[in-house]
Amino acid sequence: MKRKKIVSLLLAGVVAGSIVAASTTMAEKGVAQTPMDAATSYFDAYIAKDAEGMMFYSKDTNYLDEKSREEGYIKDFKTNPTTGYEIVESQQISSSEVQLYVVQKYAGQSYEQSPPLPFKVFKSENGWKVKVEPLEINTATGEVTKGMPIHAMQFMD
Repeated sequence: MKRKKIVSLLLAGVVAGSIVAASTTMAEKGVAQTPMDAATSYFDAYIAKDAEGMMFYSKDTNYLDEKSREEGYIKDFKTNPTTGYEIVESQQISSSEVQLYVVQKYAGQSYEQSPPLPFKVFKSENGWKVKVEPLEINTATGEVTKGMPIHAMQFMD
């Protein structure tokens, strides 16, 4: 009888702990109320190597589904370590869209930072989100052009 009571109490504790942990995680990732909230939350998650946070605060057209998107972000953390960012320009396009230009700072690359990269921030039904689109950066000239989505690239062995 005592054993059954202890198991019930332990089980209740585990369930309560899980609920607290889940609600804490959701509280940390609150809906972005402004375009800057979305941008800073997205880029802070990028610096922290938090794929879940990046996914929460953005829509990324590079990937076809959430699984490949998460895998791509985790791979990117290893191959393209980003250590900082600076939002260098912001332009209001409409009441539901803002254009940002962001300089990303890198570690372990042949170049220390990117040229200003364009990112749109848009208002969705779930708050503001950063729209991540494929870009190509010419590191010699600093020219930034529209790129090909990762899901459309074909790699050769």
